[in-house]
Amino acid sequence: MSVSPSRKVAYDVFHSVMFENREVRASFDYNLKKTKLKPKDKALAYEIIQGSLRWYSKIRWILQNIASRELDQTNSFVQAALVCGTYQIFYLSRVPDRATVNESVEYLKSKKLMKATGFVNGILRQVASKSKYFPKPDKKEKPAEYLALQFAHPKWIVDRWIARFSFERLETILAAHNGPQPHHVRINGLKTPQDDVPELRKNLLKEENTPSKKKPLRSCLELEKFPSTIPESLFGQGYFAIQGESSQLSAQLVDLEGKLDILDACCGPGGKSGALFERMNEQSTLLAIDPSEGQIKRFHSNLETLGHLPSGRIEVKKSSLEELDVSKQFDRILVDAPCSGLGTFRQHPEGKWRKKPDCVRRFADLQKTLLSESLKRLKPGGELVYSVCSFEPEESTAHLEWLLEEYAGKIEVISPSERIPSYYRKYVTRKNLLVLYSGNDDGMGGFSSFVIRYS
Repeated sequence: MSVSPSRKVAYDVFHSVMFENREVRASFDYNLKKTKLKPKDKALAYEIIQGSLRWYSKIRWILQNIASRELDQTNSFVQAALVCGTYQIFYLSRVPDRATVNESVEYLKSKKLMKATGFVNGILRQVASKSKYFPKPDKKEKPAEYLALQFAHPKWIVDRWIARFSFERLETILAAHNGPQPHHVRINGLKTPQDDVPELRKNLLKEENTPSKKKPLRSCLELEKFPSTIPESLFGQGYFAIQGESSQLSAQLVDLEGKLDILDACCGPGGKSGALFERMNEQSTLLAIDPSEGQIKRFHSNLETLGHLPSGRIEVKKSSLEELDVSKQFDRILVDAPCSGLGTFRQHPEGKWRKKPDCVRRFADLQKTLLSESLKRLKPGGELVYSVCSFEPEESTAHLEWLLEEYAGKIEVISPSERIPSYYRKYVTRKNLLVLYSGNDDGMGGFSSFVIRYS
């Protein structure tokens, strides 16, 4: 017997993410180039990866209660086989336990770890028997410890949120992070006008066997599965971009009426820049900057696929905001700021294990600098849209309060309700922040955004 290609890919990617600090999608794509998988096997591999990342700490707790030695002292590939194997046994009822145990052992043989096969075989067989019960922390006496274990979150995150939310609300938030990731795409409005969206959905179903449903945001579709990205696919031909609903929503806050000079101050891979370009008129220009060479390369690739580059109306530059000539002034500035990302665990479960307790403070300091530098480059009467994939007060409410105090009489807060479809106005606070908490009824990730006008 040998390890199946789908499990080998899953275990290798999980190992690269947790022990080599690689990115999930990049590692997954790299491994798929080496191992061609059928769609069904590809879906299984990705489910094992994401599920093992979501439930990592709880799985480790189960394993450590069974194992006779410290798991941290074992080979990292052994740990990957144990975690991914246990995830399948506990959470994938359609996968036979015996096959999981046997293939986990075969995986270690493929890594020349023969001495570890007996250990892993014995542990996973005990896991599969489900004959042992390990008491959890008491829900009433140790609520934070209970929630951290039950929903597989670092305790420092639970401690942070349990001070803000009721126990029941926090259960909802944490449970949402462990749900399956929704597959949202942004329709390229320059290729598919709204009247042609029904035809695009038909083509998705007919050509790629991918059912979809329309979201209240006109540009957004939710697909039943991750779309094909080969050059011949609808994605490869630029009919849509892969972008979350909340990300599309925050880009809608930028008012693009009139002839404008627009700055995307932290453009990243270009999701929001693409959304802006598709809406702005032909007299407007867009400058997109990012200090990361890798992000700039992704930006070019993504916008070229959509057909937005080359364009005389878009300029992309490897630069930080501080390096940008302050004499150049803009009518609109979008600051989609680097952040703690505590609202994105559903999309990026590995983030739970990479974030550190001081990350909110560190990013809040950076965001404050970005806001200050942006205002130096904003024309009188211009608007700044700020957005983060976080609902932490330090990264949202505190910044708005600081701006109103620091720039008293020069800042006007614009209600997001004026810029977004009426359906989403329920997420606008009395202080005119657009805030979504994880576990909302729409299954969207957590984020915060506000709009200010500078006089």
